[in-house]
Amino acid sequence: MMKRSLLLLLFLLLLMTFLASCSGTSMLSDARIEPASISPNADGVNDIARISYTIHRPCNISIYFEDAAGTRYYFRQDRHRGARDYNVLWGGVIEEAHWLDDAHRVGVRSGRVLPDGQYTWVIEATDENQYQERVQGVLTIQDADTNPPQFENFAVTPAVITPNQDGIDDRASITYWLTKDVAEVQVYLLNPNDAAKPDRKYPLEPNEREVEATQRGYHYYDYDGGIDRGADPPADGDYLVVAEAWDAAGNHTLISRTLSIEKGGYPRASIVKGEVTMIGPFDDGLHLNIPLGGKMIFTATIENDGPVPIRTAGPWPGTVYKASENYNTLAYRHDDKSWFEQSGTWRFGLNYQSNFGQDWPFRFAVGRKNEDLRCEIIDGLEQCFLDPGQRGLVYGTIIWDVIPPRNPFRIWGGLLHEDVRIENNYADVHEIQVANPEQAGQQ
Repeated sequence: MMKRSLLLLLFLLLLMTFLASCSGTSMLSDARIEPASISPNADGVNDIARISYTIHRPCNISIYFEDAAGTRYYFRQDRHRGARDYNVLWGGVIEEAHWLDDAHRVGVRSGRVLPDGQYTWVIEATDENQYQERVQGVLTIQDADTNPPQFENFAVTPAVITPNQDGIDDRASITYWLTKDVAEVQVYLLNPNDAAKPDRKYPLEPNEREVEATQRGYHYYDYDGGIDRGADPPADGDYLVVAEAWDAAGNHTLISRTLSIEKGGYPRASIVKGEVTMIGPFDDGLHLNIPLGGKMIFTATIENDGPVPIRTAGPWPGTVYKASENYNTLAYRHDDKSWFEQSGTWRFGLNYQSNFGQDWPFRFAVGRKNEDLRCEIIDGLEQCFLDPGQRGLVYGTIIWDVIPPRNPFRIWGGLLHEDVRIENNYADVHEIQVANPEQAGQQ
């Protein structure tokens, strides 16, 4: 008898719990979408609807639209909500979750305006006991802008860059044709392999052109990893270049391509101790006194104290210049085009006052080809590098076959990162006087 009473009591408790959830205060009330017809085309007239509802106890809310074929389009799906009033403006856009690409499996969302037609709207509340309440109505969409912006001919070239300012594959070009004017455009790098911050964005800035970033037309981004602004590029690895566009109606499109970064880093090098040793035939403590036709010999040591190799090219240490020559005339004389100025190449240089209009006329590689430097064939050409932590010995001879307009004059060393910057300018300034022995004998 007692056992039967206990079972009856348990049944009554369960029944009361069920009735409390079902017959007590309803979960959902005052659910509506107004107006009953919208035209989401960004013309400022009936572009949006207001979705309103009241929740009386915690539950999950779904809001969706069904077309005539029974296809559901979710605006909200199983979103947990507490007890209070809710309202949100909706412009006819349904977002869709998908993978950015199959290889990296990065989850993203894009949005499209629903096409014209009559839809059944449903606001549905479900509690933890799966008790469900819903309210529905009819919404008509007309004159909708369902033409999303497109990134036609989207390209990233090359697919692998080495942003270290050596002049070889330092930058990528990102190009596309935007098919319509839009409200917003974002282009950025994403590292899907970064476990800590897979959604971290590295924004890219478009090159300034007559066509604004949000305007229909051709667009071009020149990406160097930020290194031209003195910043270290993103870490080596495989990235996605992502472009997103939102038009005024709310259509949202995105596209991506892969880009790999290798050997990236801000290059740094210096003349060790800022010292350039110069030796002439005579040294009176104030000047190096060199007779016309006499020689000046110099030596210097270069250290790569940065994180990446630095590229260099001849003239090689030991090269003899005449003062009436420069690196260009020497390149012609030796028939070596690599001796001409090259963007991204590092060279040691000597500069002096009254240098006949040629800055840094005497240039040398930052190390010895077969001893200090590592050389390899890249795209059919031999390229030589001073690796991080390595030192290169530089030395050479200048024959003063002419007397500069200013005499005596100052001469100094520097480390040239051609078309980028000058490191260690005015290193170890020396005074030189070139004298004509014949004139000296006549005085």
